[in-house]
Amino acid sequence: MKQLLSFAEKMARDASHITSEDIESVRSAGFSDRAILDAAHVTGFFSYMNRVVQALGADSKGATLDLDPREAPFIRIEPTARQTNHEHPA
Repeated sequence: MKQLLSFAEKMARDASHITSEDIESVRSAGFSDRAILDAAHVTGFFSYMNRVVQALGADSKGATLDLDPREAPFIRIEPTARQTNHEHPA
């Protein structure tokens, strides 16, 4: 497990530094290529979501920052004609 977590941490910090030796280390620890792919997807998605949430002004607990809505740097996505208020709360 340590090798897989080390791989995920290295990927999260700077994916350009992942080498074939890193992949081989995870394989040697008994993880399949599918498990490595899954770890890469989870790590990448987590990093992506962190950046999206930070860009929209949310804190780590999921609450938006205490800003005046007229001054907040938020985007507002209006529901499409097919969505109801229940599916996309205002």
